[in-house]
Amino acid sequence: MLKTLVAVMLVVSIGYASELMLVEGKLHEESSRLSADQFDVVFEAVDYFVVFTPDGLLDESPRATILDSGDISPEDYLLVHLSSSAGLEYMGELGEVVLHREGIVIVKLAGPAPGNFIREGVFFLQPLRVKRAGDGSDILFLHQPADNPEDYVSDIVAAVNEDSIKAVIQQLENYGTRYSSTDSYDTACDWVQARFEYYGLDAEQQTFTMSSYDCQNVIAELPGVTDSTKIYIICGHLDSTSGSPYSNAPGADDNASGSSAVVEAARILSGYEFNYTIRFICFGGEEQGLYGSDYYASQASSASDDILGVVNLDMVLYAPPGDDIIWVPYNTQSTDLALALEAICDTYVPALTVDIEYDPGATYSDHASFWNNGYRAVLGIEKEVWTNPYYHQTTDLLSNYLAYFPFGTNCIKGAIATVAYLAEPTGLTGISGDEGFSAGPGIAGISPNPAHSILTINLTQGFAGVIQVSLFDISGRMVLSGMYDASSGSVDLVLSQLPPGVYTTRVSSDTVSETRNIVVTR
Repeated sequence: MLKTLVAVMLVVSIGYASELMLVEGKLHEESSRLSADQFDVVFEAVDYFVVFTPDGLLDESPRATILDSGDISPEDYLLVHLSSSAGLEYMGELGEVVLHREGIVIVKLAGPAPGNFIREGVFFLQPLRVKRAGDGSDILFLHQPADNPEDYVSDIVAAVNEDSIKAVIQQLENYGTRYSSTDSYDTACDWVQARFEYYGLDAEQQTFTMSSYDCQNVIAELPGVTDSTKIYIICGHLDSTSGSPYSNAPGADDNASGSSAVVEAARILSGYEFNYTIRFICFGGEEQGLYGSDYYASQASSASDDILGVVNLDMVLYAPPGDDIIWVPYNTQSTDLALALEAICDTYVPALTVDIEYDPGATYSDHASFWNNGYRAVLGIEKEVWTNPYYHQTTDLLSNYLAYFPFGTNCIKGAIATVAYLAEPTGLTGISGDEGFSAGPGIAGISPNPAHSILTINLTQGFAGVIQVSLFDISGRMVLSGMYDASSGSVDLVLSQLPPGVYTTRVSSDTVSETRNIVVTR
């Protein structure tokens, strides 16, 4: 099935506007009735949209209401997503409310936009940004699985490893904070780039300026073998925040979970060849208002990059009983991508419940930057994100989400399956992935993982006699080692003296050596 994206034609900034207006109706319907070449759309909801116009352009329209006028520009305003009505009482700290409609507030700033604004009922703040037109030429490639008896997408999904995902989340959590302007964020970027390169991918850090400092996106690419100009993206934001952003913002769910999906995708997909290019991106500056993804998507648009689809994961760990659902909002241009994701997940990850919903007003994560540039993109996010008690808190820790697994793993499987399916795998490259994240033939299993005080290593017949078991921290330093009798079939390690973190366990004899990654929590 092939579908052509028909984009709503909007102007790339009118340069000067004197009225901020609310227009009732659906954007793709109302724009045909209005002088769309003379206004800029800065926000779109299901049944209304907000525009900047020259003075008097829409004054005669019964569907339009003036929100503000004068010598104004989008930079004068903030778009605020509320998680509850309690957030309204804090809007005066930002400036004057010019629009409040359900969970959306537009505020005319009284001063500079805050770098961090954690308040009850306030979900996300972002600048008003002009929506740009797509050229209508990109195509979502949907194909039937090859007749080849080997279904590569099934193999790819089967290779997704929950221990690997937890290990990456714990590694990112251990930086203490990944707030975009901190040294810890820079260190996290270096670590992610090193992981990409370890998997044999070309990787780089893209620098952009935000406020008074530079920040980075981390990008890796797997070129397509048939048409490398057509691109699919799997992404998530790497930065985190809290009420103490400079010192304590662990961000396990928001958004080490999405970043772990990108790293896990790179680990697995780097072992395959695809017809079309796949890019793996961890964005910075998301918590300050989507700055990293806005820069990336704007640059991609200026370069006429042929991005066919973007799958963005942001918070996929919280799933209270009965609400283990991934919510996937989409806009008009992304309808076929959302439908494809739903169908692919139904086929390859049947344990995952997917709820797709048309909601162009869900602009609080990095997919929205691609929407603004005319690209097709979807967000995958936990259904109960609005009630997550750890959101933007110092308690956003992996240990608080362990009871909800395998929900997070299944969300990540769905995202990886979607990108892999659409990019069309053609076969294995012969390049091995990170074996440290998967069990070898001499280790039957390791439990529990994450571990707290005791770790049990179950052995297969590959080990006999006396074996050596060693534990290494993330820097490669040996922190524990001992000799054990393998005849019992298992070894217990005492971990109570170790700090939380990601470790590598190595079990070796004269003829066999196997490694596994583990996570230690407290």
